[in-house]
Amino acid sequence: MPKRKTNSLYFTDVALANRDVVVLTGIYYALEETEDQKTAFISLNKGAWGWLNLRGIAHAVRFRGKTEHLKRQCLVLERNRGLYRISPPKDVKFEMINEEREGFLMDLRQIAGKWYAVGGHHQIYREDNGRWNPIDAGVYVPGEKGEAKILLSIDGTSETDIYTVGFNGVILHYNGNSWRQLDSPTNLGLQRVLCISKEEVYICGYGNSLYRGNTNGWKALTEPDDKITYWDMAYFKRKLYVCTKKKLFELKNDQLEEVKIPAKGPLGFYRMDSDKDELWTCGNECLLKFDGKRWKQYIFPDNM
Repeated sequence: MPKRKTNSLYFTDVALANRDVVVLTGIYYALEETEDQKTAFISLNKGAWGWLNLRGIAHAVRFRGKTEHLKRQCLVLERNRGLYRISPPKDVKFEMINEEREGFLMDLRQIAGKWYAVGGHHQIYREDNGRWNPIDAGVYVPGEKGEAKILLSIDGTSETDIYTVGFNGVILHYNGNSWRQLDSPTNLGLQRVLCISKEEVYICGYGNSLYRGNTNGWKALTEPDDKITYWDMAYFKRKLYVCTKKKLFELKNDQLEEVKIPAKGPLGFYRMDSDKDELWTCGNECLLKFDGKRWKQYIFPDNM
């Protein structure tokens, strides 16, 4: 196996900014499990790469505004409850979402114009007028650092219809005033929730778990299998895509069908993002774009 370059990395998240424009986070192989671990913040703008280093480990990257907007900004969620606000090209500001609580933050999502963050001990925050406020009364569970009471994903259709999911099959729903724990179809970890509409919500995770439903209940779309984990989902051109770390699937007639991608080298998947024009996926060293007809592969320069 050829020796990796010093700055070679693998991707950990992707956010679509505009046509042919994405931002990503990555981890350097050379710094894994060291005290100097950094997150690479990467941009790919119509084939041109740019990147800078951030301290800590990031669990989510998001884009606010379109590329032509003067106030466009990238948000990178650092797991120790920190947030980087990056305005092109290299204006970086850092803030703490919460300095007092324990537990990592795992996901960041904009819902109905406001940003929400979730993580360990079932902590949930909403940004109001530049200030992050906890909105987890009744569900926050303070405890030890290593306890697996972790929310991994949040999504919603409005301020009064929000879901968050996590370890042990937990599913919480917010009606704008309070959270309610829903009956779960599994006790295995749920990695992602994706809200297509108030009636159509998908959740996925460990044990080959893929369900469709809402506050009224859940329908299993797969059979249990301890060897399979679905890490992310995306909705593109009225189709649901779901990925493991090695395969991408499309849901057709409530059955998963593997997507065959004509790309060189090993494929990898982990996170996805989409809009009406493009679907992007990233995982390991693999970055792919799909426009509904053709796939295109991009290789980070130091991974060549």
